[in-house]
Amino acid sequence: MRLLLGPCVALLVAACGSDASAPPAEVPADAAVRADAAVLVDAASPPDASPMPDASAPVDAGPMPWTTIFTIVLENHDYAEIVGSGDAPYINKLISMGVLATRYSDSGTHPSLPNYLTLISGDRQYPGIVDVGPNFIGYFPSKSDNLGNQLETAKISWRSYQESMGAACKLSSAGTYATKHDPFLYFDDIQNGAASLCASRNVDFSQFATDLAAGTYRYMWITPNLINDGHDPSNDPVTGLKQSDAWLSKEVPKILASATYLAGGALFITWDEAEGRNGDSKDQVPMIVLSPHLIAPGSKTSDALSHKSYLATVEDLLKLPRLATVTSEPAMTALFK
Repeated sequence: MRLLLGPCVALLVAACGSDASAPPAEVPADAAVRADAAVLVDAASPPDASPMPDASAPVDAGPMPWTTIFTIVLENHDYAEIVGSGDAPYINKLISMGVLATRYSDSGTHPSLPNYLTLISGDRQYPGIVDVGPNFIGYFPSKSDNLGNQLETAKISWRSYQESMGAACKLSSAGTYATKHDPFLYFDDIQNGAASLCASRNVDFSQFATDLAAGTYRYMWITPNLINDGHDPSNDPVTGLKQSDAWLSKEVPKILASATYLAGGALFITWDEAEGRNGDSKDQVPMIVLSPHLIAPGSKTSDALSHKSYLATVEDLLKLPRLATVTSEPAMTALFK
């Protein structure tokens, strides 16, 4: 995996920014990287950009005790609409603190649902021409294996948090809650799991703060509601982006300050699909990765990655066997020390 270090990385405190006129230079692949560095990135002032060694070879996630993997999925914006945009100041602050995947793609299928299903199963599970409900006859609930079932089998505690869901395991959309944004509902072993599994795993976002403080769950998926995820108003993407940026600026700091994140967590933030507005790519979306264990906060990776890569990465970090749908997919584990 090729990492291009962004503005700067320093021990404890760094004052940094970007210099568009000075592209990063390459250094030898055996260049040393401090594995014990405590890193804080601030994009305020511009030192020279520095490169990272080539990390193209797959790496084992190693003995690192990953406490919790957090995932936030937002809606319907192109890479070019987000990265560097003044309409998304907090998102771009997060980019300066983490690693940005610059060639990350959705599933290549539109609308929303097949992208969410690909994120946790490596496959769209149905033709994907239109969004459908979790009990759509002939396709759902699917019998296919999925990340939720993998976590259950491995006895790894997890939850999917859906803002405005209300009742747990709600199988019908209502108001600003959409079932199509909770992919776990679409798999039979979760929806119809024993001992009220669906209701214990798919809950309203109002339970997140308590669970975060308790540090109970090692995998936490978060979907904001249709307003806060940037989906609505669908005819005004700028307003949608500003709304999702504001929501993230309120909720993400709580994750980054939590004991479970600081002890060995990782946060993945991405968008379900691109829209191809203004001549932009129809499939390119940002993937932002944050963790205390990043090798190079403030950097970029130009590797070709996708929603399938996300699944492969989560499986590798949690020591789960890869699903057959993502066996050969490139992962993002090389980003971590």
